[in-house]
Amino acid sequence: MASINVHTSKDGKTTYYVRIRRRGEQTQSATFPTRKDAQQWATMIEGQMIEGRHFPQRKPHHTLSELLERYIQDIMPRKTEETQRSQMSVIHFWREQLGHKLLTEFARADVIQGRDALKGKAPGTIHKYLVVLTHALNIAVREYGWIDTNVASTVSRPPLPPGRVRFLTDEERSRLLLECKRSKNQHLYALVSLALYTGLRRGALLHLRRQDIDLKNRILTIPKTKNKSTLVLPLVGEACNTIKSLLYNKNNEDYIFPGQDARGRWGSYSSAFEQAVKRANISNFSFHCLRHTSASYLIQSGVPLYVIGTILNHKNPSTITHRYAHLDTSNLKGALEILAQRLEG
Repeated sequence: MASINVHTSKDGKTTYYVRIRRRGEQTQSATFPTRKDAQQWATMIEGQMIEGRHFPQRKPHHTLSELLERYIQDIMPRKTEETQRSQMSVIHFWREQLGHKLLTEFARADVIQGRDALKGKAPGTIHKYLVVLTHALNIAVREYGWIDTNVASTVSRPPLPPGRVRFLTDEERSRLLLECKRSKNQHLYALVSLALYTGLRRGALLHLRRQDIDLKNRILTIPKTKNKSTLVLPLVGEACNTIKSLLYNKNNEDYIFPGQDARGRWGSYSSAFEQAVKRANISNFSFHCLRHTSASYLIQSGVPLYVIGTILNHKNPSTITHRYAHLDTSNLKGALEILAQRLEG
């Protein structure tokens, strides 16, 4: 019996994946640009199977290295620059570990072997490595038709620890901003300050362009966020003045925050930020924690969680509820007071 699944890629391209299973026959699959083509092929192959005239062609032999190379060419450009940079090391790892393996012979045990080679790394890191491999194999199944099943999707992943929410106290914030002002990096203070005022991710800030700023209406636009959506945020308070000073800065770069480091744009700021954090005597704090700080301050000020989720551009609203709700216990207090009245009434 044939089944047709619709797949829409991140660039909006729709394809139709057909799989035909029949007892005593090898599973057949193919991908088509239209549902009509998919249905016609399914009808033809099923008819041939019934009449005993179907002699399936063997799938072409491709190695994991070939798949990863095509993944780099076709899929990676759709991701943000920062994501590409962080995932290239993952691709290199799988290419070195299992690149010689034929996809048609790729087994669950191979993935487990690669996963076990990552022992000693943080659970979140192991998750990232398996997610990238699983996605590449899904592309091989759904778009390239090189294999029928994705064995990586059945491999278990280590449990992730609870999400850590580290945010600055008012005193820590003052100390950090002071040290950023003292930094030899003349743009560090503006970067950290704008991160606190907007809650934007590091990559979004570092890739802000002059064309993304509308001073007249006091808004900034992120054309493509990590979640592949557009985000528009008002510029308020000191954030607007900070942006103005950056725009008036006489440099030839299109980016608001200049960066020439070979390791990527963050390479021009990472060392200066770490030194500022150290001088401010703040422990266990990364740049991403500035985003946590913005979210935490908003929650503690009584801003509704769904509004905060919109500002932070969370794809799933439940994420903001799960991660930050413990900071706002006002609704719990009211509920428990009702319970107390019943018990004491």
